[in-house]
Amino acid sequence: MTVAFRSLDKAAGTTPTLSALEWKVVTLAMREANEGGCGGRRSGWLRRMLQRTSGTRPRLPLADPRLEALRGFVCRVRSRADDDELREQLIGYGFDPSQLAAVATLAR
Repeated sequence: MTVAFRSLDKAAGTTPTLSALEWKVVTLAMREANEGGCGGRRSGWLRRMLQRTSGTRPRLPLADPRLEALRGFVCRVRSRADDDELREQLIGYGFDPSQLAAVATLAR
């Protein structure tokens, strides 16, 4: 299943799509950003102790670096941080700039 969105570039004639898995990663990253778990900061000793005693686990990276980059991109957009480096990395992974614009619009 893929979800299509309209590109503003009518001359291209193609509508880039994101797969269902990619949309799930976007949803996951937005949920993490809402819960405050998107910061990527190191855990202090108190946080680690509380995690061990309560059984909660820190956010683990996704197995696919392409999807992890998409997750990080959404987190940076949500926190209004500089996302240029990840944008270039995602384009290198094969994402279209209009796809990234659509994800950024949704993530804001």
